[in-house]
Amino acid sequence: MGSLYSLLPPAEDGILPYYLLVVSVAAIGNAVQNLLTLHYTRRIYNGLFVPSASSRTNPDSVSKLQPVVAAQDLKDKPTAVDQVTPLAARLFGVYTILAGVIRVYGAYRVHDPVLYQMCLFTHLLAAAHFTSETLIFKTVSLGWEHAFPFAAAFSGSLWMGLQYGHYVKA
Repeated sequence: MGSLYSLLPPAEDGILPYYLLVVSVAAIGNAVQNLLTLHYTRRIYNGLFVPSASSRTNPDSVSKLQPVVAAQDLKDKPTAVDQVTPLAARLFGVYTILAGVIRVYGAYRVHDPVLYQMCLFTHLLAAAHFTSETLIFKTVSLGWEHAFPFAAAFSGSLWMGLQYGHYVKA
């Protein structure tokens, strides 16, 4: 048991390093899942999308699709597409591995201002991503399966922002 404790990050100043380690392991596990299957990703990013009714839509626009429920006529449903593609899942998986690795390093060097800021930015980016997918792009409709990603992103952002001066000494 003593050897297990030797693997944990130092936590003399608080438990933030343990939190960073837990969310990094969860992130890496989620990333592996994204690389292997679309099943769980589709539970987060839900729904079918259809082309926008506007004939002026730029084919390279990031908002050229709209949720089926927002479509003017549900007869368009046969043309609906699932935005959770293997490519999207792999991209999300690689980003999530990167965020997890940054957080692992940050857990063990929580007093390093650069690593602390990078960890904070991984949380802020995740919070911004989930918020924009919910409010702007409408690919996320809140449910129980969204609790952990949202809680980790927002609580990590808030906790790290509030505790910056405690962990990073000038």
